[in-house]
Amino acid sequence: MNVSIELTPELLEYLERKVKSRRYKSRSEVVREAIRMMMKADLERILEEKGLDLEKFEKEREKVSGELIEKKSGEI
Repeated sequence: MNVSIELTPELLEYLERKVKSRRYKSRSEVVREAIRMMMKADLERILEEKGLDLEKFEKEREKVSGELIEKKSGEI
């Protein structure tokens, strides 16, 4: 899906530097990474408001996922 955005010259220059650094292959990759980072920050803020942190949340999610896999394996 294509999306068009307008950037200030400073933001465009920053975007170009990121691509030229060869860490990213395209402007789109830089923008996608920035959006992922914002999503992670939002999740961390929400978890913090609930008295949790992302690391604890991930550990608990892995624990629950493992328990579900074990349970599912036992049913087969």
